[in-house]
Amino acid sequence: MKPQPPSSFKPQLTVDRLQAVSSWLLEELYATEDDLSRPTDSGYTRGCTTFGRQRSRLMSEAASGKYPWLGLCNGGNDLVFTIGDVPCRFSNDDPSNPSKDAVLTSNRYQLDFMEFAVPGEPVRFCFVIDRGYNGAAEPRVVFLGFTATNEVACRWVSDTVRMLRVEGVQPLAPSVPVAKPQVGPKRRDSGEGDGATEAVQ
Repeated sequence: MKPQPPSSFKPQLTVDRLQAVSSWLLEELYATEDDLSRPTDSGYTRGCTTFGRQRSRLMSEAASGKYPWLGLCNGGNDLVFTIGDVPCRFSNDDPSNPSKDAVLTSNRYQLDFMEFAVPGEPVRFCFVIDRGYNGAAEPRVVFLGFTATNEVACRWVSDTVRMLRVEGVQPLAPSVPVAKPQVGPKRRDSGEGDGATEAVQ
């Protein structure tokens, strides 16, 4: 069966909300790549920092109060946040062949939600940051909803457009007045004539 849009099962999972969460996850990934570009950095240092920043960003956005639909169940490393009343997790993984617990297993904060499972409907949700084969593709976020039997029932994919980071309001540089240049013929007695002119004299 072809996966359906998440909102067809849970109306709270609107495209604009999924896109907002995805943009935060991607912004932190891009920022980490930009910041950790020294020869002493590796996939490990970038991976740990990316995860930590993504986790902190989701916690910060939930605590800001700007998004009434965004909540926080668990602030530990096994972070669980809610969109409406739907508990979600995130992972930097391969959505077509996941290997991390956030994608593969249910967190204790997701179990209550799963008690009301309807066969064939998703009960476990995860944002998966996909880097493609060998991490060479442009990153995107794939949002997956799994049934109680671990089948993918719903799927949504973010845009891959990279947004430029702008820290605060960037003021324009002040204009600098420039005087009108003084243009006139060179005087022969100024001592600045070229050799050819001197030879003719």
